[in-house]
Amino acid sequence: MRKLIIFFVFSITSLSAQPYYTPIRAAVGVEAFGTAPQRQVYSEIMFGYQSRSFLDLQAGLGLFNISDYTTYSISATLSYNFLLNRYRKKECQPHPGHNVLESYFEVGTSAFLLDKYVNVYFSPTDQQKKICPLALAGLRFHIVSEKWIYLIKLRYTPSLVNSKVASVGGVAVGFGWR
Repeated sequence: MRKLIIFFVFSITSLSAQPYYTPIRAAVGVEAFGTAPQRQVYSEIMFGYQSRSFLDLQAGLGLFNISDYTTYSISATLSYNFLLNRYRKKECQPHPGHNVLESYFEVGTSAFLLDKYVNVYFSPTDQQKKICPLALAGLRFHIVSEKWIYLIKLRYTPSLVNSKVASVGGVAVGFGWR
């Protein structure tokens, strides 16, 4: 009975130690529209790893062109990512290889801060919010190589308030490391 309990404990810990995907420590990249009004560079960190999901925190700094004036935008995103294609594990192979392409469903919330006090584009009576919250849903793909993990994100980001500068969708590319 003692051997059965020890075997059971070790089998559970080995299952939790093998995730179904390749974990990433951090990533950087560029994004067009999506969680930024026009374009931005971003960095992100992943945490809260489970066997098929993780949380992602992203922060970005962007530019917004208004006629002949350029202003800044700062964005932040928190998302939950769920793996769509898991490993094809074999029972006799304790340490499987990795998928070359991992796909995830991403859902979360985002917001960007924009300097709206530019009279060229925003009139003094304009109701554009300085902080614009967004909902987030999309797909993200990780292309796994020996050294880097390349990221592609397709996002649907509807605004939660009336905003004339928020985009409805966007795309991001980047790379991360283990």
